[in-house]
Amino acid sequence: MDLLKQPGVVLCEFKKGEYIIRQGEEIQYLYYLMSGTCHRSTITEKGDEIVFGVKKSSENFVQSTLGVLIIYSNGISSNNFIADTTCKCYRIPKKNFLHYIKDKPELLNQLITLAMYELRELAGSFQARQEGKVANRLCEQLLKNAQLRQGKLIVNKDYSNYTTIGRFLGIHKVTVAKILKALKEEGIIDKDKQGIIILNEKLLTSYARAEKTIDY
Repeated sequence: MDLLKQPGVVLCEFKKGEYIIRQGEEIQYLYYLMSGTCHRSTITEKGDEIVFGVKKSSENFVQSTLGVLIIYSNGISSNNFIADTTCKCYRIPKKNFLHYIKDKPELLNQLITLAMYELRELAGSFQARQEGKVANRLCEQLLKNAQLRQGKLIVNKDYSNYTTIGRFLGIHKVTVAKILKALKEEGIIDKDKQGIIILNEKLLTSYARAEKTIDY
């Protein structure tokens, strides 16, 4: 990619736990994730961490670029981007990125798609907390993060840890455990060393759509 060969673009590395972008930071650089995994989160006034998503390197340039939506707002990050594993990134000056993307409609379209996705996710998360439907939201997230492997519908390990799920939903891990226990008792899910396994996708979908109420 021509952008990565431009002057001022450098390859850098972040160790697990290091901040790639900090909450409150004015964005001067974007980070194109070449390898590794990080998460995007915010710290509330009460000091709680809410995780909005996990970022991994992919073939989609825009989705793999950290901070890309921030430069189209006020330029101040409202989130932290923290490395979950060793992350190798190309650090791209903001002006280089803006100049590069302005005449590339396919990348601009990816930007709009990403912005709408993030908006829907944020609205869904907020609505679930406001309406007391976090259990339904949890079911939705299990389905969205599941893949068929060796004949089993298995939830990604990034979303199989109670603490991690709680941070995604803004609820305590004990609440997560209660919801998952209720789903397991109904025979909807199970858990083994691979992670959470979805046994009854149809019923889990009914809960995700709030067609049924989970008693936990």
